[in-house]
Amino acid sequence: MNFIKIIAIVIILMLFFIESQAQKMELSDQNIIKTRVFNQPADSLWWRWTTHYGLKTFFGRDNKIELFPGGSFEIYFMMDKPYGLRGSETCKILSFLPEEFVSFSWNAPPQFPEIRNTDYKTWVVIEFRKLSEMKTEIKITHTGWPKDEKWLPVYDYFDKAWDSVLDNLSVHDLKLKAEERSERKVTGIGGIFFKCKDPDKLKEWYKQNLGLNTDNYGTSFEWRQGDDPAKYGFTQWSPFKESTKYFEPSTREFMINYRVENLEKLVDQLKKDGVTVTDEIESYDYGKFVHIMDIEGNKIELWEPVDAEYDKIAEGRTK
Repeated sequence: MNFIKIIAIVIILMLFFIESQAQKMELSDQNIIKTRVFNQPADSLWWRWTTHYGLKTFFGRDNKIELFPGGSFEIYFMMDKPYGLRGSETCKILSFLPEEFVSFSWNAPPQFPEIRNTDYKTWVVIEFRKLSEMKTEIKITHTGWPKDEKWLPVYDYFDKAWDSVLDNLSVHDLKLKAEERSERKVTGIGGIFFKCKDPDKLKEWYKQNLGLNTDNYGTSFEWRQGDDPAKYGFTQWSPFKESTKYFEPSTREFMINYRVENLEKLVDQLKKDGVTVTDEIESYDYGKFVHIMDIEGNKIELWEPVDAEYDKIAEGRTK
């Protein structure tokens, strides 16, 4: 914790100590402390805690936030109630240091009218600790609790409520993981390509002996898509001449085509991860294609298919 941060927090504590003394409130040594690590960058979490749209992603139905000392930090949970009974009306920003901490006053919820109507407010400090580019620790400290048994139900309420807030914040982690899986996702085998001495004779052999319905390119295995059985999917089987250069720079006798989603984002990420991309994305009516190399020198074809268009051109089909 740097010097500026320490001074800012000390000032907050001093202000509340003076206020509590003025109101003849004796403070307890109780604190609610919650800590959790998120798979999100610090700047993203800062945005979520300190902006109108960011807060709406996980905390309340609406809000009024003004990021300056003395500015509003009002989170509204019950929009059907009149102003004053919606949430944290009249709560204020106390201090902040961008992407390190933000503190604000915090009142009792409307279901505790006796406490809420005293106008005394506890305060909350949200700390952000960057662990890596995509990992941040959030620490919530809710303090300033009066030494008064009437406040115990409010303390217990927020001891559980802050867990729920962090749970809501972590939902974004799951969405990010889902998006990452989607951007990297291989959805199936799009094709099996291999070298042979005489592709035409081999296709005929497979046609006569194994029943493949072949055309000039091999055959397209037709199947139904699991998430929508009304839609077709295709896997191409194609023999190539031994002299083909299509598999280069690989020296292997085969190449596998993988069906993928969101090819452009996938390629961007593969490049960032140091994967060798051998060419540029090419687009056709029936999909987008690009080629990469795996760590053992196998050339891989990636295909983001447009199955409805491929359905129009696939002649040799095996069902």
